[in-house]
Amino acid sequence: MSTAASSARAGADMVVGVPGGIGGLEPGASPTLPELVLDVLGDRDIPVLGNVEFGHAGPNPPMPVGIRVGLDARRRTLSLLEPAVGPRAATGPVG
Repeated sequence: MSTAASSARAGADMVVGVPGGIGGLEPGASPTLPELVLDVLGDRDIPVLGNVEFGHAGPNPPMPVGIRVGLDARRRTLSLLEPAVGPRAATGPVG
């Protein structure tokens, strides 16, 4: 999936949004966001793409959940590998 030394298994990459308006993450604060991310990752060696404008701050392009994506942390790209939306399923009796 990812060309940045990532495996193809689910959950093998991490994307971190822009930390806007989060108390304690101001410039010069300790710990920093990168330090927090490294602490959460522990000894996992996975690609991390940071400062992505999605989530609760900044411009918020839709970020689909539950689809396969390709992450290239070196090139700073995130690509959808399957459609984010599909045909609507029938929810009741038809006809």
